[in-house]
Parts: sequence; structure tokens; C-alpha cells
Amino acid sequence: MLPTLAPEPFDSPDHLFELKWGGVRALAYVQRTHLRLQARNLRDLSPLYPELAGLPHQLRARSALLDGEIVALGPEGHPDFSLQRSRLASCLLKPPAKRPAAAEISYQAFDVLFLDGRSLLNRPLAERKSILRDVLEPSQAAQVCDFIEDEGIAFFEAAVEHKLEGIVAKEKGSLYFPARRSPAWLEVRALQGGEFVIGGYTFGGGRRRDPFQGLLLGAYRGGRLRYVGQVSGGYSDEEAAGLAGLLSKMHVARCPFVEPPAIQRFIFWVKPQVVCQVRFSHWSPQGRLRFPVFAGLRTDVSPQDCFAEQAPPPPPRPRRGPLS
Repeated sequence: MLPTLAPEPFDSPDHLFELKWGGVRALAYVQRTHLRLQARNLRDLSPLYPELAGLPHQLRARSALLDGEIVALGPEGHPDFSLQRSRLASCLLKPPAKRPAAAEISYQAFDVLFLDGRSLLNRPLAERKSILRDVLEPSQAAQVCDFIEDEGIAFFEAAVEHKLEGIVAKEKGSLYFPARRSPAWLEVRALQGGEFVIGGYTFGGGRRRDPFQGLLLGAYRGGRLRYVGQVSGGYSDEEAAGLAGLLSKMHVARCPFVEPPAIQRFIFWVKPQVVCQVRFSHWSPQGRLRFPVFAGLRTDVSPQDCFAEQAPPPPPRPRRGPLS
């Protein structure tokens, strides 16, 4: 189940407010002592996070399906997605990108969907939260995600103060609808960021040793992949070399975007199959990312799940008048 975007924070006695962790969303399938961590695109993430292998021993149940987020915590205890970059990139880049600084990995469980063969999808969220807290014994590696009630605005302001990504407001009585984006869950972002599809890359204008100048990004609107901008910073030399090697095997003759971008550089188009995380300041009126920075590959996200939710629609193309 996915949230929809809300324009601003709010107070409500009917909602629970959780932190927007900015990590890797994952379902945790537990069957006795076996654990499978499954990403949104069904990829098995378990080999990437051996720190979480003991999660089944924390459950007071034989089997369960939990929903939560895998978070990397930096030295100050704040979530930092950049500390997971090499793990996710290792699914695609060979050899993997350089390992980041040591990070504490934590699974923040915020929902329970099945328990000992019983479906809890039709139970209200508040009841599912209570059950989750009863069955999951907290540890440093896995714990129940905290939440607050009523005071969403103050909670959001605290997230902004600590430079965190934002909050998620969830209706206490909401049911769980798998694979659906529901207004019962509302995401309020403090920092701009999102997942975008790589549709090509450019040459020219950079350092001579650079394997490419920039990545051409797209997102889906109305079922069509639309160009949203070019990112040309944020990746290390090692990551850039790995990306160039990967994308060079995915060349296609036709532009994957519904309208080719007007870029005066040499361009290679690629199959729209690779997703990356990008931070940016805001959307332009033309539906372009402003000041984008590459934040890492997202091998846990499918291209079809990359939507231009907040982007304004591009302005209509001017019509040609009749010939005089």
C-alpha cells in the first residue's frame, strides 16, 4: 500500500503520524526461522541485509508478513539513504560501488498484514498497530516504528528542524489495500526527492575522463514516460564508470520519452529499465527538476512505479497558424 502526496501538514485526531524514513520499503516474510525481505518490485533483498537475519527470532508467532522500511542510521542516529547506495547498486554494478562508511541497519516495522495464517488486511490500522507491538520484540536490528497522534504540524516541524524527509499521516481506521496508492495514507515531504527512470545519457561539456556528462531522467504521467530533467552530479567516479558500463549494454535507437528533450549534446538512448534516486530543490513550471543531485540506484523499485506526482504538466506546444 502506497501513500498519496499532501501539500502541507495538518493536525487530526483521526490520524497517526509516522516519520518518513527515506529508506528502502520492504515486506518481511517470516516462516518459522526463515526470513525473506521483498522489495516493491518483488526483488529479494535478504542477501543485501544480513544484519536482519535474526528478525524471525523476535516474533512471538510461527509466521507473519510485516510491512516496514529498511533504514541506515548515520553517526548521529539519523536515517541516511546514501549509506545504502553500495548495497543497492551491487545488484546491477559489477564490481559494486565503493562501500560507504559503516552504518547501523534497522528494520522499522509499521504494519502487520498476516499472522499465523490469519489475514489482518481488513482490520483497522490502529488494531494492526496494537497487534504488531504485541508480537514483535524490539531489538537494535528490528523494531516497531514509533508514531504520534493528533499533532501532525508540530511533528512535521520537528522533521524539518532535523533535516529529515517528512512525515506520513495514516487514518486510524484505514484498511490495508495491497499495491494501491490510497488517500488514507498521506505523505508530507520536507525535502524534495523521488525515483526516476534513466532514459539516456549525454556526452560533451564535462571533464575529458568522465564516462558521460549527464543522465536523462523520466517519470510516468498518464501512462507515458515524460522527460523531467538531466542530473549531472552526485555520483562518484566509480559509480559513474559502473553506470556507463551498465547503460552501454542497453542502447536503443529510439528515444524512450514521449517527447525527445531539446539537448544540444551527443545522446545515447537506453531502455527505460534502470531507476535512480534523486534529490532536487523544486519543480519548474515546465515540469523539470531544478538542481537535481544523484543519490543512488534504486534496484528495489520498478520503472513503472516512478510517477511525476508533483510535477506540473508541461506547457502545451504552440500551434502553428495557417499559412498566409
